Amino acid sequence: ATSAIAAMFCAISGHVPEAPVASAKSGHVFEKSLIEKYIESTGKCPITAEPLALSDLLPLKTSSAVKPRPPTATSIPTMLSLLHAEWDALMLESFELKSQLDTARQELAHTLYQHDASCRVIARLIAERDQARQALETAATSAPTAVAASAAQAQAQTENGSEPATKR
Repeated sequence: ATSAIAAMFCAISGHVPEAPVASAKSGHVFEKSLIEKYIESTGKCPITAEPLALSDLLPLKTSSAVKPRPPTATSIPTMLSLLHAEWDALMLESFELKSQLDTARQELAHTLYQHDASCRVIARLIAERDQARQALETAATSAPTAVAASAAQAQAQTENGSEPATKR
């Protein structure tokens, strides 16, 4: 039984729990104080993000030799309990920050991919626009000179009294 307990680690802190509990829904093992605080603040399982209640936690029985002795009523144990509570809070905060970091990384990767695709589309559209403008400009410069040349030829022929020549 002791080797099985040593193999169990809290899914939040990664340490062997002093008061282990398991989620009836997901089967993950947690330190009781950590998961209770997490459920009270979010109401969800920290691993699967599914709804989880305190009633879904199952206490795991461990050997009494494994459990630490209860502290005596002195100032040192009081400090230890305060440090333990702060440690639990830090573990929860660390876990939440890691989860948020992973989510932010995924969102950033997706956003950067979309931005890169948008930039490529914009560059392609700008190139097509520039080609269309250049084609329009070329057509506009060649059209007036052709029209002007034929108009000048027609006017010259009219002044000379002959009929305009038709294309053959």
